[in-house]
Amino acid sequence: MLVLDVDLPPNKLCLRDSMVKFEGSIDFNLEICGAAFKPLPCYLNRQFIKIFEDLGVPDDAFLNLQQKAVKLLELMTRSPVNAANFLTTHRVATAARVPLLITLLSDIGLNYQNDQFLRQIVEIAATIHLRDIKHRGRIPVPDSYTLYGVADETGYLRENQVHVIIRQKDGSRDVLLGPMIITRAPALHPGDIRVVEAVEVPTGSMNFHLNNCVIFSQQGDRDLPSQLSGGDLDGDLYNVIRDKTLWPRIISNPADYPRLPPIDIGRVVTTEDMTNFFLTFMETDQLGYISNSHLQAADQLAGGTFSEPCIVLAGMASTAVDYSKTGIPASDIYLTSIA
Repeated sequence: MLVLDVDLPPNKLCLRDSMVKFEGSIDFNLEICGAAFKPLPCYLNRQFIKIFEDLGVPDDAFLNLQQKAVKLLELMTRSPVNAANFLTTHRVATAARVPLLITLLSDIGLNYQNDQFLRQIVEIAATIHLRDIKHRGRIPVPDSYTLYGVADETGYLRENQVHVIIRQKDGSRDVLLGPMIITRAPALHPGDIRVVEAVEVPTGSMNFHLNNCVIFSQQGDRDLPSQLSGGDLDGDLYNVIRDKTLWPRIISNPADYPRLPPIDIGRVVTTEDMTNFFLTFMETDQLGYISNSHLQAADQLAGGTFSEPCIVLAGMASTAVDYSKTGIPASDIYLTSIA
């Protein structure tokens, strides 16, 4: 994860020891996997909804957000401008420039709905999002964002404080202030949803020049990202939610999973080792099964996500997420928990 520091001279890159994973070539090309060009939208999912429900959020909050999302989809299909914006926002047929075509046709007085092909593109895109809402609980949350997490290198932020900066399309700087909800997917433990205080930073601070990210404090007994489903700052995305209807009535203690060191085979890793591990990983990875089991148990048990089976499954899911890096399967945690 690279963060801009305006105090550094041009063309200079500083690396921590932990960022050097292995010795490579002397190639100076830098490959970027993702960048914070714009804030990403925030969506609920079935796991988030169940945890919010167990934390005291009323059902009406989810139903109202769902109804607004469905109504918004209906409005998107009624006019060419809305349809073009909808396709552009969700990156549907943008490579073929279909949104631009719909806009140009509208400018000369032609409605895309009179063409069967263009009409079906918009209808299919809307149907896919309706299915996501119905079957996955993927409900957009207004005035909320999904952002990269970075550390406060200045030490200005206090414990449980964050700095959230949004850069709008027109270049304006929008700072989110006040209490807000922060979480990260996948969230299975009731403590994976926290409430933090968003504050401003001094104008001369390096944090002042950052865009579309959430900056976490270095202060406190335990870092906040690790309390959010075992997150860290190596490119993880975090959800910041300002919708007051989702405000939890109770706050659970965060999960505290031990950091498992990777398996040391005691020698240099060979190509055969990587091949064997890849095959073993594909055979034994159970993350999807664990997540589905957790969802079913949370719905059926009286304690919901607070029930003991769900807590165990949440720990197994945390181990399964890191399985590809540590080489430790979730089954080992399960055997330890029932011993």
